[in-house]
Amino acid sequence: MELKPLRGWQTGPFHFASALLFLVAVVYSRVLLIQLQQFWIASGIALQSKWEEFFHFAGEDDYYLYVWGCVLSMQIPFWGVGSIFILMDYYGWPKCVSKYKIQPGTNQPVDLSKVIQTAKVVLMNQWLLTFPLLHANYYLKKITNTMPNFLELPTFGRMLIDLVVFLIIDEIGLYYMHRLQHHPKLYASVHKKHHEWHAPIAIVFTYSTPIEYIMTIIPVNIGPMIMNPHIVTLWTWYALVHLRGIKNHSGYDFPWSLWTSAHAHDFHHMTSNSCFGKSLVLDRLHGTDKAFRVHMARKKALEHRVVQTTFRKSE
Repeated sequence: MELKPLRGWQTGPFHFASALLFLVAVVYSRVLLIQLQQFWIASGIALQSKWEEFFHFAGEDDYYLYVWGCVLSMQIPFWGVGSIFILMDYYGWPKCVSKYKIQPGTNQPVDLSKVIQTAKVVLMNQWLLTFPLLHANYYLKKITNTMPNFLELPTFGRMLIDLVVFLIIDEIGLYYMHRLQHHPKLYASVHKKHHEWHAPIAIVFTYSTPIEYIMTIIPVNIGPMIMNPHIVTLWTWYALVHLRGIKNHSGYDFPWSLWTSAHAHDFHHMTSNSCFGKSLVLDRLHGTDKAFRVHMARKKALEHRVVQTTFRKSE
């Protein structure tokens, strides 16, 4: 059906109606924006009030908030989520998650003695390295008078800026630090231990030699050293780092994952010469993801052929 153009006498009401709709949209958007601002301000006031209650409950002690708060922000997500993955690998339950296994048949069930040995190394790194380093950083801030004010929560904008800076610095620093660990003169003594797991499990994230562990946490902490964030921002960052590491080493690739696919790092453990970064941006720039892209293309082609074969058999 061909649409006829508007005649002269029809264009006036049309333009008037368009202008009226535009005006209503502008007014409604303005009202909505004001309501959102009011909600954000009210939420901020409520959060600040709750934080002040917690701050006073903690005795306003920056030592406990900084040192033990950071410890808990790492330990709770690491062992909380990591233990769930260990149980999934050991008991093979729930069955529905097995289809998301990147290397089917590996760690199903996982060798419990190997898990215990891995957990011992992880705990040593966490408590004999991270814990003293947190103390050293705390006292350095006290001596240099650079400890941020804990009482007032950061704005959402400031917190977001800090986290973005941390993420960018960590991505760049970790890529080149990781490639350095794969240098022939360093790999055997520094990084090879981490690659004992060719099909990693979640807690392998911090399974490493002490030297590698320290090298790896340097990029994670450069951003906080530069930005000197509020303690809540620092807790959030450490929790995100550990959740990301758990996901990348879990051996599962869930479709609802909020970050990059775990496929890339799993492939790195399989081959040891590809996918050194977290987001693959620098891998793409340096061409260290070529083998991974070929691998994924072949895997998708194989899955497509399996689907076609199954469909033909069902006809």
